Amino acid sequence: MAEQNIRLRILSHLIAAAAGSALTFALVSGAPGPEPQPRAPEPQQAAPKVNVPKIPVTPPPPLDRAALLSVAAAAADATASGSALPGSSAALVGRSFILRMPFGCRGEMTDDAKSWAGWVFNPKSRALRLSARTTDLAEADWVTPLAGEMKFDAVEGFWIQRPWTRADQCVRGEKLMSDAMPTPGDQRLAIAQFFSPESPRNLRRGDRPYASTIKLEEGEMPSPEGYQIQLEGRITGFPDGQPVHCIQQDSTLMPRCVIAAEFERVAFIAPGKEEPLVEWR
Repeated sequence: MAEQNIRLRILSHLIAAAAGSALTFALVSGAPGPEPQPRAPEPQQAAPKVNVPKIPVTPPPPLDRAALLSVAAAAADATASGSALPGSSAALVGRSFILRMPFGCRGEMTDDAKSWAGWVFNPKSRALRLSARTTDLAEADWVTPLAGEMKFDAVEGFWIQRPWTRADQCVRGEKLMSDAMPTPGDQRLAIAQFFSPESPRNLRRGDRPYASTIKLEEGEMPSPEGYQIQLEGRITGFPDGQPVHCIQQDSTLMPRCVIAAEFERVAFIAPGKEEPLVEWR
């Protein structure tokens, strides 16, 4: 009997242990586990830097004699036909220009008072004197109607001789170009600077010519092809935005035109040379 009781106790302990193990397993298996941690994002590689080369902005080249004559011819044609001035010409306002004009083609200047430019050479002192004078257009009766709304009290510039040709050097042959001031009938195209009443007066040439004396080397002679005056600056234009204005007072004559400009540099040049003999800025 005692042995049977011992067996029952052992069996009850085993059953209780098994039940406890089962309960523990159930609790452990049913308990929620740790939540999964989010995966850290992979570091993104920075995009490679691309160096875009800067394209330099090249300014347009200066207008030359051919370009100035072309825009003046278009304005003269519009004036003669009673048409509006070409709108495309307005794009030239603000552009720089370089204009060369020949002088001294016939040799030494004989009458300074009647010449717009010329040269004189002293063989003893080897001194070569070059000179050119501006023309005062302010007093001409046609300038005010040509200028339109532009206010001015001085207009200084140069008449462009032989405005029908792009040649900017002395023409070879028997009929060499004269340095005499052009007659009113020959005054067809000028390039001039309009000075407002408020502009500094020291910018004006007035009666002062562009003149300078240089000494030639022994054995060196004045250029047999004359010399050139080089005008540099920018096109300023008129209040309506046009670079050239023309007026025609006689229908049988070509219109008279003026290119409105600002002179920034004036120089004397020997034909075929780039370096100036003398310059003013």
